[in-house]
Amino acid sequence: MAGIDMRVKSLLNARYPAISKDHLLTHARSLMRDLGLRMLPVVDEGRVIGVVSRESVLVITSTRSNTLVRDVMESPKVAFNLDEDLWTALKVMLELDEWYVPVVSPSSRYEGMLEIDSFIRSALLELSESKRLGPLRNYMSVNVEYFTPEDPITKLWRRMIKTKYAGFPVVRSEKDLRVIGIITQHDLLKKGYTRIELESESGPRFSAKVKEAMTSPSLVLNEGEDLLSAAELMMRNNIGRIPIVNDRSSLVGIVDRSDVCRAYLRLKQVKT
Repeated sequence: MAGIDMRVKSLLNARYPAISKDHLLTHARSLMRDLGLRMLPVVDEGRVIGVVSRESVLVITSTRSNTLVRDVMESPKVAFNLDEDLWTALKVMLELDEWYVPVVSPSSRYEGMLEIDSFIRSALLELSESKRLGPLRNYMSVNVEYFTPEDPITKLWRRMIKTKYAGFPVVRSEKDLRVIGIITQHDLLKKGYTRIELESESGPRFSAKVKEAMTSPSLVLNEGEDLLSAAELMMRNNIGRIPIVNDRSSLVGIVDRSDVCRAYLRLKQVKT
């Protein structure tokens, strides 16, 4: 990114969609489903007054709900000014585990979003010649939680709520850790699951299993491949995480967008 303005406004997405507090929550749901978004800023008279997360949409609304955005929106954990230092902003995003942060002008007007995806695209451009950050085994999280096709959606949802993870690998079985799919909040949204916390594993929808909502097959990478390969795959397919396998195709780890950005940030700190 040599020669590029190192302020937040240099990577601002000014076209990121925003919603009103008076919109139906089903409108937010449709935007998240159709555009693959994890959160939406709520803007009133040009100012950010809250955010709505994908988790909130899944917890509360249904396709026939009359719930309004104002009923579920939360205060943003952080907002950035246009002229803030870009690398300081990235550090804050990684510390708070916030992949999308509203950006405001000096007069506090909403200007757009700073997305973690923008840092990954910048890393790919800057490192296009070297194409090396190091093998995935050096960056991946290990002891990965996973699900099987027969696990209930309710069990999956409880883990999502507790861990704050937006997705998990799906393996063949407890004894066979070959990755056959991935299950994410976006998958649940696309399949129309709502108010999941109210469902009982022994109730009417007991038949709702992970296999009914998961994306299969899953994109995977070998632990020996370079982290930049993961970055390229994430950007090309608009995905947030990739299961990592060994030479026997068994699950050994997982990397997500924040892993790529942490590596890129360390590289920039060495250079600067």
